[in-house]
Amino acid sequence: MTSLDHATSPLAGGTSAFGAEPLPVPPYRGPYLPEINYDAHPAYGAVFPQPTLRERLQALKVFLLSFGFVGVRRIVDYENMPLLTKEAGGDKRFTLAFAARYLAVFTRIRLDRIRRTVTGERRAAVPANPALLNRLNADGVVAMRFSNDELDTVRRAVAQPFAKLDAHRNAIPLDKRKFDDNVYWCTRTADPETFAAVEEVFNRHGILEAASAYLGRPVGVKHINPQVNQEDYAFWKRQFPDTKVEDPSTTYLHIDATYGMLKGAIYIHEIGPDNGPFCYVRGSHRAKVGWLEGMIRRTNDFCGFSGRRPDARKKFMALPRMLRKKADFGADVIDNSPDAIRLKEGHVAFTSDYGNCILFDGHGIHRGGMVNKGERRAVFILLAEI
Repeated sequence: MTSLDHATSPLAGGTSAFGAEPLPVPPYRGPYLPEINYDAHPAYGAVFPQPTLRERLQALKVFLLSFGFVGVRRIVDYENMPLLTKEAGGDKRFTLAFAARYLAVFTRIRLDRIRRTVTGERRAAVPANPALLNRLNADGVVAMRFSNDELDTVRRAVAQPFAKLDAHRNAIPLDKRKFDDNVYWCTRTADPETFAAVEEVFNRHGILEAASAYLGRPVGVKHINPQVNQEDYAFWKRQFPDTKVEDPSTTYLHIDATYGMLKGAIYIHEIGPDNGPFCYVRGSHRAKVGWLEGMIRRTNDFCGFSGRRPDARKKFMALPRMLRKKADFGADVIDNSPDAIRLKEGHVAFTSDYGNCILFDGHGIHRGGMVNKGERRAVFILLAEI
């Protein structure tokens, strides 16, 4: 079993609906993300010969082209745009109608940001439930508990999307199934009742208010993604199959490459320690990741250099040392190293004992879906400008 065994017990006295209690672990120590010495790593520098000049130049070329593309996406705020192609039924062709809709949303969001800056309206009003905001600021994550009636409402609203997801997954052999095949993208056009149900319960608990205050601008429910993870899909095991290097306890710990948004996870059923609970390193959202470092980590993920197949690792090692950074770094951390110890200290596995809804900042170190027994069904919600 690949997991951290620290802090998997529930909060003393249970959880409140708003997660006001502090988590029973210390916050992440250190101002930065783990710094991994890849030259000395047993699955990287220790197994590959020194790259040739040609290999170095080729790797740098791929990186720089990807860096430019990622930079353009950042400039146009691509990740904060709506899923227009999915709303149109998956038609990915670039059309004038698509461009007009994209530019309209882009212009509205940009003008609203300028207006708030000019008028001094830089932050959203303090929410009616400041405890939720305070806990987010302190820990980067908060667990809540919806009532049985609220959870039943969400279950009914996502029943059809889950049915569509199951049909899609069942049509794909397990050995051909990719991570995205376990996720269904709801859209407001095809699944309006799903958005209505999630927005109603989030508003009732003051989640949208707290998220807006936390991010400093008004946000809403942007994406809703039912997700299924099962024990037979072990994407997180045998990270270095061509070596004798065992998976560390920190496997799959990562930060999101996105920005300016919060995420939520609603458990559809009871989740125990073996069902792939969402995990978070308390306070790691405060780790300093500068603009350039964030772009480097995002670029390596985008171009495939973060992968752990031999060819991907070899290309990664051909990069200059300063560019060897990943958003998905957990499997590269050496067990019992100072970085592993710091990650273990603040690690919390949010089983159902903590609650049935988790709100978190994706800039913090987290992971989930590592199912050892049965399956995990959860609904992931992205909160951003809409």
